[in-house]
Amino acid sequence: MATEEPVSGELLNRLARFGRVYLLDTVSSTNDYAFTLAGQNEPAVVIARHQTRGRGRFRRRWFADEESLIFSVLFFPKPDFTVRAGITLVAGLALCRAIEADAGTAEPPVLLRWPNDVVINGRKVAGILCEQRRDAVVVGIGVNVNQPHLPENLAEAGSLLMLYGRRFDRLSLLDRFLPEFFQAVEMMEKGNAGPVWEDVKRRSAVINHRVEVRTLLRRQTGTVIDIDEAGRIVLRTDSGRLVVLSAGQVRQLR
Repeated sequence: MATEEPVSGELLNRLARFGRVYLLDTVSSTNDYAFTLAGQNEPAVVIARHQTRGRGRFRRRWFADEESLIFSVLFFPKPDFTVRAGITLVAGLALCRAIEADAGTAEPPVLLRWPNDVVINGRKVAGILCEQRRDAVVVGIGVNVNQPHLPENLAEAGSLLMLYGRRFDRLSLLDRFLPEFFQAVEMMEKGNAGPVWEDVKRRSAVINHRVEVRTLLRRQTGTVIDIDEAGRIVLRTDSGRLVVLSAGQVRQLR
């Protein structure tokens, strides 16, 4: 993998604690590539410089370029731990912590915009796509890291460079993400999910905010009052009903 950052053996050894590391120049999708490895029944970390068919939720095209950090993590959680257990938000939480640690500051705060975005100052800096096939789970993440500017059609997006005013080492960010993520997963598997969800809620960009939620079937407006341990939002609609939603596109209302 050709990157601007030198890849030291020490760094690779740290990454390899969490799975076999695959460094790719070009791949159609890191998630798809990760699933091709599932038959080996061992965790893996797939990192790519280029992704030709990256996708987000609802198969939307996923923006990424050479200044992005693009990776997928393949792992095999316990049978009762599935994507439905809010793993997307857990991955987002780990990324929030990793960004703040690498930036060396908690200001501005790095927040989670349900269901799968990481935002800073209202600008999306990362997207997450979690998928499961049988007992294999893949968490795919794309982070806008060192872009000095982004395409005009991504008006709400930002990069770490744009927001913090300096460049970041992309693999150093991954090195911070992996232990945060697997520690949170381990806590959940051991039944100690409370602290994880407390931090998810603390970092939520939607709790206590009035929002519009669009699903495939309908549009609803109301105030988000909670996120449950399945990663679903609890919405008090404008009519006063409580609705639990597991998927949708959120837009914050003034």
